[in-house]
Amino acid sequence: MTRPLQCARATGALVLSLSLLAPAAARAQGIDSQAALAAQALYDQAVTEMDASRYDSACPRLEEVTRLAPTGLGAKLTLGECYERWGKLASAWSQYALVESLAPRAGQPERGQRAAEKAAALRPRLATLAIEVPEEVRSIPGLAITRDGVPVGAGQWATPVPVDSGAHELVARAPGRKPWTRQIEAVDGSAGVARIPVLERDAGPENENVRNASPEKVPATEASIEPTWRRPVSFAAIGLGGAGIVAGAVLGGLALAKNSESDEPGRCDAQDRCDPRGFQLRNSARTLGTGSTVAWIAGGALAAGGLTLLLTAPSRVAPGERASAQARPWSARVALLPGSVAVQGAWR
Repeated sequence: MTRPLQCARATGALVLSLSLLAPAAARAQGIDSQAALAAQALYDQAVTEMDASRYDSACPRLEEVTRLAPTGLGAKLTLGECYERWGKLASAWSQYALVESLAPRAGQPERGQRAAEKAAALRPRLATLAIEVPEEVRSIPGLAITRDGVPVGAGQWATPVPVDSGAHELVARAPGRKPWTRQIEAVDGSAGVARIPVLERDAGPENENVRNASPEKVPATEASIEPTWRRPVSFAAIGLGGAGIVAGAVLGGLALAKNSESDEPGRCDAQDRCDPRGFQLRNSARTLGTGSTVAWIAGGALAAGGLTLLLTAPSRVAPGERASAQARPWSARVALLPGSVAVQGAWR
């Protein structure tokens, strides 16, 4: 172990120890005494494991330390060193860059300077991966791309993003299309590019039946003038639509809560650089937000369809009055608005 690393670890341990001796300061930083005790124990064990080159167990312990003590820059620096020795250079660079951005506000310029030097030294050695999405692929409705199970938004497309060396799985999906999967091997110091092809249409039995199905012609009999199924179906659709809208609201609230938690001090900075917990919270917020949007759209569509069926269902009339009822057809128009459904109808 080099002397600078020993000093960095000793400083980190000293900071944690002082937090135990000053519970008021710990509470001011949002760390209770039990969390401080757990963080100190985990930190000591992680340093011992790093000395024994057991980075696969040391780094997760340090991740937990940064979660328990989110304002502790020393633990973040040590975590970066652990990642670097483990060969996860992009993860190490992310920790160094995070400490560099947080140090001025924490009044620790020396620690910020050391983190900046480490980040600058790692930058040329990082592996990067850019995902190219041609225009004909971007236009596919419902296109979703993930890297190692994490959603890759359109803002990241075509941008070289630092990644750890090793295998990474890219998956592209879209409704009615076959999923596309590819394994990418990232090498430190290299710039990789992955191009998403046009997804093939799914020729599965269900989709084939839908494409080949033709509308059944029904004669205009008395049964078609007064169908018995429309009202029950319309009420069921409205009920399901309302449930979907409520689910969308709940998921949206959870997404906002996750995103707000990721904005806590030490989680993510203004440049969207996050520690491991903040990164996890941001991903959870995106997933919940997507679910909220889908639930809102599906619920609104069901409710709108149910209202259309209900408002256009003919009233029960006597046989002698059906001719006059047909002379006054009802027309309706339904519009989905943000947070509401608008229905407009008229007699002609």
